[in-house]
Amino acid sequence: MILSDNSTRSSTPDNIEEFLKLQNIANRKISELLDDQGNNLFIYPHSFQKCDDGTDKQILFSLQTTWSGDTCKKAVLETGNIAGFIGVNGLSVAIHSRFSKDGEEDFFLHYMLEKVLGINMVNLSHGTNDEAVFDFLIYLFPQLLNEALSQGVYKEYRRNDYNDANVKGPIGINRHLKFNMPFNGRIAYSTREFSYDNHVTQLIRHTIEYIGRTKLGKTVLEKDAEMRSNVGRIVSATSQYNPREREKVIKSNLKIISHPYYSRYTDLQKLCLRILRHERIKYGVNEDKISGILFDVSYLWEEYLATILAEQGFVHPNNKKGTGSIYLAKQFLPNVCNRYPRYPDYYRETDKVIVDAKYKNGIDTRDDIKQMITYIYRLKGQKGIFILPTFKAPEYEICKLLGYGLENSAEIEIYQCHIPQAMSDYSSFRLAMADMEQAMATKFNCIITI
Repeated sequence: MILSDNSTRSSTPDNIEEFLKLQNIANRKISELLDDQGNNLFIYPHSFQKCDDGTDKQILFSLQTTWSGDTCKKAVLETGNIAGFIGVNGLSVAIHSRFSKDGEEDFFLHYMLEKVLGINMVNLSHGTNDEAVFDFLIYLFPQLLNEALSQGVYKEYRRNDYNDANVKGPIGINRHLKFNMPFNGRIAYSTREFSYDNHVTQLIRHTIEYIGRTKLGKTVLEKDAEMRSNVGRIVSATSQYNPREREKVIKSNLKIISHPYYSRYTDLQKLCLRILRHERIKYGVNEDKISGILFDVSYLWEEYLATILAEQGFVHPNNKKGTGSIYLAKQFLPNVCNRYPRYPDYYRETDKVIVDAKYKNGIDTRDDIKQMITYIYRLKGQKGIFILPTFKAPEYEICKLLGYGLENSAEIEIYQCHIPQAMSDYSSFRLAMADMEQAMATKFNCIITI
């Protein structure tokens, strides 16, 4: 079944059974579908079960059914801002971005991933959904590896056995009697020592070696100097690597780590297990178990625009990491502290401009406008700009705010940028997107004084 984000699909008499197979994942929060519920589901951004912005409370899609007695007469699926691949009850579901046509590759999703992850998409010829899932997992490996190693190479205590004259730990009586009788000057003992060569770093090393055997994997592992450096750090730390011990290493990592200092290794460990076990969507193997990979397209749209706006001096707050926030109030009792943090998508204080990325068909004239006006008043802004993707030709709309700003000149502006359609191949799509980005930059240069 192929769906599109932010769209509605109604059943027919021929496919209504397929709709009913999705009942156990429809109308459920994303947080309920994650790995810790026993499912083989990977969601990007990998941290959005930890967010406080409500992302984890959204549902994958809604399903409404109409029954006559015990017979379902009609089912209607409505998708949101989630795209990707998912399998359940023997049914495979591909959710494309709404900017791809049925039967065509999802160039727009691939392009945003390429820009956000900083990699070149080298393989878009997917014969089946499960191959696409596996490739997407490999694409995510560089970012998760770099984020994990930003906390240092993972280390933990390991028990090491020695048999020499430099006793530094408890003596192992049985081993000593076995190896050192009659006495030869050595003593068998064990120590508990910090080691960088452990089950987690071994798992990462096996993943590096596994994906490095393919053209796609080589491209990913060599994408930039940071990635090459981090691969080298793992290789140096795992001197005991043995390619024949992959299954042993996988089994030793089935218990996911939860370390307060090495918190970013948790998702990397999960991803490595997916890759090494080659966990594609296995339809019908485990009834009611969910497998696949999903992307929050609204997040990708926001991060994609950040790659463009950052060059124009915009600050991009990160509500997932709690950085770059603005505050609406200050509390003085009992202690002076900032209250009510807010996270505009982008803002630039030099010319009082706030930009909000919206991955939907139109602006909510109530909640979206209220939010933007809040940001404008708090930052004493002169322009609040919404940026939306559209099928149509680029559109630009300006609304003057009444009773605010220098000579009542503050504005709310809506810019709809055109996503290219009917491209014959990905190279053509990439060139068309570059033209769109240039047109958007030119438009912004006209309305924003840098």
